[in-house]
Amino acid sequence: MEYNFESFENDVMRTILENKFEEIDILKEQYRNSQILKREFTGCGFFSNFIVNDTEKKLRFENHNMELSCLGELEEVKDGVGFILFIKDGFIDFLEGYTYGNESWPEEIGKYKLFLVP
Repeated sequence: MEYNFESFENDVMRTILENKFEEIDILKEQYRNSQILKREFTGCGFFSNFIVNDTEKKLRFENHNMELSCLGELEEVKDGVGFILFIKDGFIDFLEGYTYGNESWPEEIGKYKLFLVP
């Protein structure tokens, strides 16, 4: 199977957006209509910055800045990986992926599992 980072990243985002709270559907819609502005690999992870049209519906609750996360297991990374989606001013802003234990981010990803932490 050829490595497709965008497909992997989409699986990460779908997992994160399984979090349960009242306005999660707003974030799902923002993601569906977003584009990647920039993606940077850091050696131990990555940052993907999103562009969301400001005409999209934004979160209504008081704290418009928050983080949602999930964890993962990659066969190429011994100690596991984590992901954080940053929400700024009611809109998805960027996704951070990182390895634990200062391991290098793999150049290709084979089998993986993603899961929310209860």
